[in-house]
This record gives sequence, C-alpha cells and structure tokens, in this order.
Amino acid sequence: MIPQIYLDSFVVLLMFLLRIAIPIALTIAVGKWLEKRLQPPATAEQNEAAYAIRSFNRSNKIIYLHCWDLKRCDPRARGQCPAFQHSDLPCWLALQLDNGKIREACLSCAMYKPQAIAA
Repeated sequence: MIPQIYLDSFVVLLMFLLRIAIPIALTIAVGKWLEKRLQPPATAEQNEAAYAIRSFNRSNKIIYLHCWDLKRCDPRARGQCPAFQHSDLPCWLALQLDNGKIREACLSCAMYKPQAIAA
C-alpha cells in the first residue's frame, strides 16, 4: 500500500496542475496561435532578405551585410550608389544623407533598423 503522505502530495500536485499550470499553458498556446494568425503575410522579397540575413548570421556574431549583397546589385551600378560609397554606414542612412530623406522603399526593407543607430 502507498503511504498517505505520497497520496496527499500527488493530489496537491495534481490540483496545482489543474488550477494553475494547464490554464497558463493554454493561454500561452492561444497567444502564440493568435500572433501567428494575425501576422501579415511576408512578401517574397522580405522572405529572401530574412533568409539572407539568417544565413550570414549563423554563428551569432555581428556580421555586417551590405544592401548590394542582399539585392545583388550590378557591380557597375554600385559605383554611383551612396550606400556603396559610404560602406561604413547602413545603406538607408547613407541614402538619407545623400537625398535628405529616407526612401519609401527603405522603410519596408529588412535591413532598415534605425534603433541600432540611435542606441
């Protein structure tokens, strides 16, 4: 026969799971499902950019990826590009310095991260 202390401990653990752990797990699962469900679909260009960034950053080191590598720009066109001329700056910032404002296309680009410069 099982001692009463083990049965009592088992009942307390079971009640804990029923009252707290299972509802929390269900809440987290529903939240993750809703987050995935409500996320807007990514365009093909965003998927390609995200894959390129992940593949360049597999070792968890900071690796700078240039926009001309990501977008596969023609080497002859790179010479006139402000981003190529100022390779020490993020491409969107170099374009902003050259044009005076950020391009509309930069705002939806995977490389646009202004918080990294502000920090």
